[in-house]
Amino acid sequence: MSSGRGPWSRLRTEAGWHRQGPSPQFPPPPRKPAPGKLLRRLRHAAVWLALAGILAIGYSYRFELTDLVNRLGGEIVPYAAVTTEEGAVRVRAHRDGHFYIDSRVNGAEVRFLIDTGATIVALSPDDAERIGFDPAQLSFSQRLHTAGGIVRAAPVVIRSLELGDIRLSNVRAVVNGERLPHSLLGISALERLSGYEVRDGTLTLRP
Repeated sequence: MSSGRGPWSRLRTEAGWHRQGPSPQFPPPPRKPAPGKLLRRLRHAAVWLALAGILAIGYSYRFELTDLVNRLGGEIVPYAAVTTEEGAVRVRAHRDGHFYIDSRVNGAEVRFLIDTGATIVALSPDDAERIGFDPAQLSFSQRLHTAGGIVRAAPVVIRSLELGDIRLSNVRAVVNGERLPHSLLGISALERLSGYEVRDGTLTLRP
């Protein structure tokens, strides 16, 4: 007798039309990023590339940028001492044509008028007191010839004088017997430097 499985039944089985067990699983196709996400990724990549380019340019021109920043700082705050790569100190001329410099004397802040015509550093009585000199305990035994006439002065020694990164010790000075609008940075300090010069409205002090 026939088993009921003719050639067509056998063909269907061999062709896979009649399967037993679970169907095979295939991984889903990869999803393409949405256009919005793709644009955001491209923008982020562009930002990072731009930052990398700026950093590279900044590093290549770091010395020029430092000089530019120092120039701008000197224009904005003409009293500020700007230290160069070589260790020199520069100050810009004030609008009155004079050069002023913020310094530290024995640890206290003092603003000097730089005066190449003064033979010695002259401290105003107010600055002298802030530094630690008591005018009442000083001997005003010296006489100084100034534009305003002859004034008495007391000799002192400045233990520490800082002009930017330039540091001097044991600098000869006097405390002026009369009031001064500014203490004077004279030759007794300037002669301790290797040199100084004025060019294009800038005074350069060299250690």
